Amino acid sequence: MNKKRFFICLLLLLALLVSCAKPETPASADTQIETEPQTTTPETEPIPPEQKELSVIPGEYSPIPDEEYGLVETPDKRPCAFELTGRLQSSTGTPLNLYVDYVATREEGSDSVRIAAHLSIGHKYIVAGSFPGSFTVAGKTVNFSSHKYDYRSSEFTRNFICTVFTHVPCGYGEDMVIDVDVKWDFDGVISNRDFDGITLKAKIPLGEKYANLKTSVQNEATVILQKPELPEGCEVTSLAILLNSVGQRVSHTYLADNFLPQGEVGKTSFYEANVGNPRNGGRAYGCYAPVIVKTANDYLYEFESDYRAYDLTGYDVKELYYQLSQGHSAVTWITMEFADTYVKSPWNIDGEKLYWKYPLHCVVVTGYDMEKQEIYICDPLKKNPVTVDMELFEQRWRQMESQAVILRKSVPN
Repeated sequence: MNKKRFFICLLLLLALLVSCAKPETPASADTQIETEPQTTTPETEPIPPEQKELSVIPGEYSPIPDEEYGLVETPDKRPCAFELTGRLQSSTGTPLNLYVDYVATREEGSDSVRIAAHLSIGHKYIVAGSFPGSFTVAGKTVNFSSHKYDYRSSEFTRNFICTVFTHVPCGYGEDMVIDVDVKWDFDGVISNRDFDGITLKAKIPLGEKYANLKTSVQNEATVILQKPELPEGCEVTSLAILLNSVGQRVSHTYLADNFLPQGEVGKTSFYEANVGNPRNGGRAYGCYAPVIVKTANDYLYEFESDYRAYDLTGYDVKELYYQLSQGHSAVTWITMEFADTYVKSPWNIDGEKLYWKYPLHCVVVTGYDMEKQEIYICDPLKKNPVTVDMELFEQRWRQMESQAVILRKSVPN
């Protein structure tokens, strides 16, 4: 063998040895499981560089319209006449609350909806004088004075106050939302709460689609248990459940540690940040819908998602059911084991008294059944899905300010 051929064979042998010494590359990154994500590593699929182009802030998005269930293209087959009923309620955390029961009716061929909204005051033990107030529905106002109360019973009762009758334009195929605003100058102490007036602000959605909801809905969601990592983190864990249901691979701990605004107990408004660290069992409280909306949108914006979070707080429950019928599960605020609400001493935040309502809990509503009158829930404290009576769910949901957060595909404004 000549020298040239010898050196060629030697080089081939060395190349073979080097290739055999290289470590084997995993077939797929998806096969690797991390029990606790590092805060510096995003738990989501990386975005190709050519897609990373942001020019708007998280909130400047509009939801992409859904295909509305039940509204067919042929006009003579679409429902025109409808009657919608519902109940709105203030959320004081005590037995003393304002209630509005409404009936919204559109007759066949009409281009307006007739609304009759009835105001009442619900209470238990109460001894008080008469107090003035105002009741506004779709811009029409009725002023009233409440009764003098001498009700010495622990049985709940309601007293009718007044009615607002009005018409609003809402033609065939149209949707609209009307505002309800009640102000009552009640002054007194009820169930550990010092009142300086009670208000009720709510929204009633109108349109034939709300009268033609699916009979039953069950959307997909996989439970994430908040414990042991986040013993006080039902809100952010429910958000993690919702995000994962739309394809975002993120843990509750990663959201809590990196995106959830947090503030000191007794010095923080639960409308602006999570009161305390959700990792601190027994030493933290939680937050309300605006904080979860911000947490969700900051995360979705950071990782280039085409989803955005929307706050449905204050809407009549029909809006929640309509969103569920369109495939949008919702983070909702209720109470632990659906117990009645109560309050303790308030926090004084920037001159405002804020009462934390006990025993607050947060879950993901995934569906309903109108015939069975049931609501389906994914609860971060329970391994299995939960079914609850619809009337009981609605009652506790209204007591917790009718709060709901959904995710929808959206586009920049």
